[in-house]
Amino acid sequence: MPCEATVIMKRTNFLLRTLLVASLLWLPQLSGPVEAESVAEKAQQKRIEIVQYLRILRPMVYNFPCDPVPACIADLEANGGLAEAEASRVRPYEEIKRIYQEGMVYYYEGNYLNAYSRMLDAQQRTDALLEILSQSYLDRTDQMMRDAIERKNENDPNDRSVVDISIDYGPNSRRRRDFETDRDAPATERRYDSQEVHWARNKFRIEKNVEMGYHLLGLARQARERALHVDQNLRNEERLNPDQRRARIEFYLASIVLARRAKVNAAFIYQLKYPYDNYALFNHFGFTEAGRTEEAEVPTIEDVRMTWYENPYLLPKELHPVFDMRLPEQYRRDATDSRAEVYEDEVDLQVRLRFNDVRPESYERVEGGNQNQQPAQPAN
Repeated sequence: MPCEATVIMKRTNFLLRTLLVASLLWLPQLSGPVEAESVAEKAQQKRIEIVQYLRILRPMVYNFPCDPVPACIADLEANGGLAEAEASRVRPYEEIKRIYQEGMVYYYEGNYLNAYSRMLDAQQRTDALLEILSQSYLDRTDQMMRDAIERKNENDPNDRSVVDISIDYGPNSRRRRDFETDRDAPATERRYDSQEVHWARNKFRIEKNVEMGYHLLGLARQARERALHVDQNLRNEERLNPDQRRARIEFYLASIVLARRAKVNAAFIYQLKYPYDNYALFNHFGFTEAGRTEEAEVPTIEDVRMTWYENPYLLPKELHPVFDMRLPEQYRRDATDSRAEVYEDEVDLQVRLRFNDVRPESYERVEGGNQNQQPAQPAN
């Protein structure tokens, strides 16, 4: 029979061998990846990453090159243009493009070290630009939501804010009861304006869009806050590494995406509140509906006046925001941006009919609109 000390020693040796094997198995996972990544691979990854950012940034910087849009665009044009003016956001975007191009050339030449250096520079500049853009999106989305819940036309006594709609057209309100009461027409007169019915019909959807819009705006603020805190645990002498900077860029982009979605809710609020404002787009005569505060007229969009029913790009079921007169003019740009499209490009294509060889006879360019874009060119 082995003595007790021998048994304890054998058990101890077995335990030590087990711990040693376990430590060898877990060591690679605790110390990180053991395979080194070459500079060429890093340069390739950053090259793909930066060009994707450039595609995403283009609509942002051209739709909102300064604040407040669109009033500030004329000042930029007078001070050297969008790409040269000091205050323009297009200028740092063009710098990122230039640095990316230098890095791309170095990469294809096989000079991977310089290529990677240029890509890191482009990434840092993208980070700085998105920090400004994300705050601008939050501010503009907040303003658009505030305006959407207020009255669009202060001169119209029958216009309603969202709070007015909630109060006056609730489930037990007198006006809603009048809408639902049967009457003997034409002997019994109607006790309400027929254009008020949509307030009650759209009340629930309007309120839900207000709720969702502000919910998304709150999430957008949180995403930007997280971006600003990416470097909070770094020491004074430490800098963000490329992976941390990429994480911050992704948070900024998430904030902008959420702000854009909130703008879509704001646009829905306008569309639900003012369904009759698009009357001129879909009647053959092209006139707005004569209301209590204005006369009927052919509306002007940007610098073009025409019978909009004849416009080949005006599709009732897929109405593009550049035509949507339910939205205030300054917010059609935001609705277009929410589609990741450049507003001026869409106006040039769909409103000015730049590439159309034949235009409707009613087409007319008027002074006082945005004349920065070139007129449509005839086909060769």
